[in-house]
Amino acid sequence: MTEAWASAQTPFSLFAGSAYDPTAAGGLVAWQRPSGTALLRGPSGTQTLPGGHPALGGARIAWRGEDRVTIAAAATLDPIDRVAAPGADVLAVSDSALVWRTRDLGGTDRLWRQDGQLVLESAAPTEIGRPALAGNLLLCHTAGPRGSQLLAIDLASGAQTVLRTEAGAQLTNPSTDGSRLLYVRATGVTQELRVGPLAPGEPGADTVVLVHASPGRRDKEHEPGRRRHRAGYPGHRRLPLPPRSSPGVVATLWTTALGPGVAYVTRLRAVRGQGRSADILSVPA
Repeated sequence: MTEAWASAQTPFSLFAGSAYDPTAAGGLVAWQRPSGTALLRGPSGTQTLPGGHPALGGARIAWRGEDRVTIAAAATLDPIDRVAAPGADVLAVSDSALVWRTRDLGGTDRLWRQDGQLVLESAAPTEIGRPALAGNLLLCHTAGPRGSQLLAIDLASGAQTVLRTEAGAQLTNPSTDGSRLLYVRATGVTQELRVGPLAPGEPGADTVVLVHASPGRRDKEHEPGRRRHRAGYPGHRRLPLPPRSSPGVVATLWTTALGPGVAYVTRLRAVRGQGRSADILSVPA
């Protein structure tokens, strides 16, 4: 099988309904709910967090409340620090750093670090995705009319490295467990979760752990009353077609998180006549 989607057969599970923006570290997983609450799940069960839009990294957790971000011990939720972060939406935290994104009315995205210094700026129509941290290494995507890329930024030096880019594909929403890189690769054919090393590389060398239908609905690739031909294929066994979305359903893979042996991804869904929703899928990784 020559296509990655043709050999990736691992089924996904629904991890959490009415949920988005998963984050994972140290055996813990947290996420946001559309109602405004955020939840944290660990060995002792699931609990509500005292703030929203959580981020896990190392032994710490951060959450947002009004114009401040609280950093706490992930195991106990005991506060460590509170940082002024006006306009912050999504966060990233590690044992040594805190980063948040702001988006102004003109569509300009900015990433800020804990000391208030600007790390990255991008004007519309190019966006900066949700940040992730591995120590002092900041990960994010930039995506716009000229394409997309996964970036790594050294917070100490400011040096930027392109981890992944691919003509004809959109690469977005990186996350990491400290050594591996998880991200979404989307084309007009499929959406995929891919895992590879946390280093510059080619997307084609990474492992596909989940294949999902493209948001655009393709045709059946044969006329009514006819079948796809088998001539020319070894053993007359034609390659399987990529998955096809259901009528009236537009589903988009979005933000990710990578835990021990598990990958998480937000799935945004728009169903004709039912409005929009979000849930979080999980798959072995």
